[in-house]
Amino acid sequence: MSSESKSLLTKGIGGIGAALLVLNGLIGAGIFALPAKMAAELGAFSPYIFLIFGALMLAIVWCFGQLAALYQETGGPVVYAQKGFGDAAAFQTGFIYYLARATAIAANMHVLLLYAGYVWPELNAGIGKSFAIIALTTALIVVNIVGLKAAMRSLDAISMLKLLPFVALIGVGYWQFDFSSVLTSSSETVVPAFDTISAGALLTLYAFIGFETVVVTSGETSSPKKTIPRALMLTVSGIAIFYFCVQWLYWHTVGPAKPDSAPLIALANMIFGETGALIMTLTAVVSVAGNLLANMISTSRLTFSMAQQSLIPGKLGQKLGEIHTSFATPAVSILILGIFAGTMALSGSFTWLAISSVLARLAVYAVCVMVLIKAQRAPLQRALLQGARLQGTSLQSASSQSSFQPDTSEKDAYFNGSAGALASPVNLFRRLIPFVALAVCAWSIAQSSTNAWLFLLGELVVGALLYFAQSNKISKG
Repeated sequence: MSSESKSLLTKGIGGIGAALLVLNGLIGAGIFALPAKMAAELGAFSPYIFLIFGALMLAIVWCFGQLAALYQETGGPVVYAQKGFGDAAAFQTGFIYYLARATAIAANMHVLLLYAGYVWPELNAGIGKSFAIIALTTALIVVNIVGLKAAMRSLDAISMLKLLPFVALIGVGYWQFDFSSVLTSSSETVVPAFDTISAGALLTLYAFIGFETVVVTSGETSSPKKTIPRALMLTVSGIAIFYFCVQWLYWHTVGPAKPDSAPLIALANMIFGETGALIMTLTAVVSVAGNLLANMISTSRLTFSMAQQSLIPGKLGQKLGEIHTSFATPAVSILILGIFAGTMALSGSFTWLAISSVLARLAVYAVCVMVLIKAQRAPLQRALLQGARLQGTSLQSASSQSSFQPDTSEKDAYFNGSAGALASPVNLFRRLIPFVALAVCAWSIAQSSTNAWLFLLGELVVGALLYFAQSNKISKG
């Protein structure tokens, strides 16, 4: 089943499509609330924090690019965890990551309707809101099932509608700005205390969560070994600069005052008037819609990948691993995700899951980084074994000192698996980056609340019970 289903997946995501998945995974609702929070925390220093900690976040992004080049199957973190630590780790990773992503979809449905409610108030009241959620869920399911190319075309259009108002806001805002006032007050930009920077840094890092959307669809990406790393690094770098430009303009235009409405809507109102505020409100709706579509495209592939790896057994696994014969999409996985997220949105039951969703994603990042560290050790261990043989030591003796199993696949060539290449400055730098990424993950995870930890532990316990239950079912079968 696995190889046959995989062969039916279409390569419908190119370089631009991969970049748009990253962009829409990152830019959703957060950017419309973030400027005021950052200004309150860090003042005039707030724009620069995006560049500083955006660079640190790039260490994690780089690791995902390397993993995408190594493991090119659909599934992203699920595949990486399985390759690095086995089926149990893959199931747990997929389970908590799926819950986090489905929760984000449900939450963002409410955010979309909140912004749309500024224009159509009935969307946020009673039965009107329920109908709107059902219509939105149905649209997401249908667009995704009828084909990846159709979904990506929709994402292209949404991305253009999202970016153009931002480009106009930044362009006109900077064109109108009196830079001489900044030069005379440059001494006011002071570096805040470390505790203050830590609070702002956490907001900054959270703003970059979602970039991994693109790696989940690796199996449907053209030339993923080149396309995905490039899309990740270029897009995330560009978005860090974009965040800097928006935050700088906001601080020097609005300042520390708390706006009555969403910060960017207030900024657009100051630059363009009421019409600009209305356009930015509609942009918020479109932005969240793009985030929803990107999340729906990638999250539905998680259960498909888990079924392909036999992590979900029985008839459910068979159905989740099926590819629609006409549309070449994992239709059942898409349908179940849509129903699950839509039901959470209708009931409001996603709120308790949302407490642990950011922590769950950070934990998934840490697992993936550790997989890369483990993969990078393989050429070094093989070089040590080869050196031992050259010195006359038997292979069995050398193997007894290491649990490494030689791998002669293309992945070894990717890591330049020769003794000389391993000692080069480039390779040493490549080996250092994952440890920087792991440190960033560890620091971010340590900032999480006790409630988030408790909820995540609860999810892990449920995941463990489900895994052992399905393992026993397989062994009895």
